[in-house]
Amino acid sequence: MSEAIDKLKSIGAQKISEDTHIPSRHIEAIFVERFEGLSKVQFIGFISILERDYGVDLSETREHCLAHFQEQTQENEAIADDVVLGNSQKRNMTPVYIIGAIALLLIAIYYTMHTANEKMQSAIQEHNNTLKEQQKNIAIADINLSETNNSEQNSSLLTESNTSVQQVVPEPKAVKHSLEISPRMKVWLGYIDVATNKKYQKTFQGNLELDPSKEWLLYFGHGFVDVDIDGELTKFSDKDTLRLHYEDGKIEKISKREFKRLNRGNSW
Repeated sequence: MSEAIDKLKSIGAQKISEDTHIPSRHIEAIFVERFEGLSKVQFIGFISILERDYGVDLSETREHCLAHFQEQTQENEAIADDVVLGNSQKRNMTPVYIIGAIALLLIAIYYTMHTANEKMQSAIQEHNNTLKEQQKNIAIADINLSETNNSEQNSSLLTESNTSVQQVVPEPKAVKHSLEISPRMKVWLGYIDVATNKKYQKTFQGNLELDPSKEWLLYFGHGFVDVDIDGELTKFSDKDTLRLHYEDGKIEKISKREFKRLNRGNSW
């Protein structure tokens, strides 16, 4: 991702939308180069407005946009050619399709009957095995019951002769962890599951809870953010973009270089 995009993200899609009247969803689409839902004219027009109003160079994003729409045009032309060719061959191939369909139907009928027969045989065998297992379990239960009665009688005698009291040690309770993010003003956040490299993003104000058992990379449009880990609050107050790394109940601020290293060489 270019420095120009990083600069725009630090300003925030909502603020840019208020200044330029470009819908915030389209601004976020430009941030991640998501071209679906926009025409080439719209995408190029929005990029030109951002370059003019914020003095940034988005030539790399513009090239990616043009390449995408050119590839899309070529794919549409190829599909149209295939449709024309398919229509010209359709009449000649109709008898072949009919014969093939009949053959597939016969194969399907044979396979269905064969499979049903195998399932019936398997069900009968399983039922017989279940009966044998139940009979075996009943015999074992009778033996265990007899041994249990003898054991209980012996245990009763030992208990009467033993006057010591054994203390029961309670099992430790499981500790519940938590990870909650609370920006002090509306912010764009990109967050990445390090294990799967799956990426999420949202613009919000309020609280966001993440799974504390996972390792996360957090990328904020500004740094006025509070992070609550297991009830312990950590405050950040950076006016520029903020990058954080969370792992095993610990949060730390990291550099852009360290963020790229943990993110498999990607800025985002």
